[in-house]
Amino acid sequence: MVTNEDVIDWYNAGWNKSGKWPVTIDTSLTTGRYVWVWETGQEIMESYFKAFEVDTQGFNFLKYWPNEKSMIPNFLLPKSLRVKEFEPAPLTLKMLADSARAGKWLFD
Repeated sequence: MVTNEDVIDWYNAGWNKSGKWPVTIDTSLTTGRYVWVWETGQEIMESYFKAFEVDTQGFNFLKYWPNEKSMIPNFLLPKSLRVKEFEPAPLTLKMLADSARAGKWLFD
């Protein structure tokens, strides 16, 4: 069975190797003080799903890493190219641990 500590250890080994910031089971990858950019988020989640053999069905990446704003302000873009701005939902290590124990993504 996957423990909270297993997920924290996996995270620290891959993305907090130097221990630059404190990590707890409530650490969020998408909100708060230590957030990851879209590209790194994708890498983290791919690694997570593989390492813990979690079924990806139901996981909505854009909920946690919404489309980033363009360099051009929305009002200058045609309507078809405008990006709605959304705040990312928190994606915590606890959510990852709970889903790893279940073997499937539980949140969305």
